[in-house]
Amino acid sequence: MNKLRPSTKAWIGLGAYVAAYDILAPKGETLSEGVDRALEHNTCRYVTLGGIALTALHLSNLLPQKIDPFHKSLLWRDKRV
Repeated sequence: MNKLRPSTKAWIGLGAYVAAYDILAPKGETLSEGVDRALEHNTCRYVTLGGIALTALHLSNLLPQKIDPFHKSLLWRDKRV
């Protein structure tokens, strides 16, 4: 069996954290409910939907690297190290 890659471990950890948080969250404070509240306000709605869309485009490699802020932040990080 192949050893898990670091990125696979990160996805497993992220999924486990989200699941644990939603199970243990106070009533009305799950991550989805937080997004629901943000969508109720006009300014927050656009920022929230934009962030979700930007993240989805980045993760699916549908955003060109030259305009991908996630990719640009990695380039900035690599210049600093």
